[in-house]
Amino acid sequence: MIGILLVSHARLAHGMKTAIEFVAGEQENLFSLGLEEAGVASFRTELEKMIAGISEEITQMLIVCDIPAGSPGTTAYEVLAQTNLEVEMVSGMNLAMLLELVLMREGKEFQQLLTDGFKAGKESIDRMDFSDEEVEEAF
Repeated sequence: MIGILLVSHARLAHGMKTAIEFVAGEQENLFSLGLEEAGVASFRTELEKMIAGISEEITQMLIVCDIPAGSPGTTAYEVLAQTNLEVEMVSGMNLAMLLELVLMREGKEFQQLLTDGFKAGKESIDRMDFSDEEVEEAF
């Protein structure tokens, strides 16, 4: 079973989890943790407590972080790499990618899930150009 851990600076990860569950309903094995002003040591302690309580059915954990090489992601990877879980980490979380990862993880191989998640995330990034539309003038 694949678990997904969202990590970020401040409350971004919690907000993403809330948005996912707003769209898709409550999700099992979806976790979030933010690096707050208390610092990395506190973040690590909270993460270790979280990991201690996860289901033994989870054999793979996908860490999704906000930015590459940031403290939340690197710390999460360091901690999870010391477990028996197969761990992968991706950065650049966006809602389209997360919905793909969360909703399509059942029945997919771990690496295929990553590939599909990347694709959904990249395809959702676009410049919205409304310049061809007629603009009504306000009177």
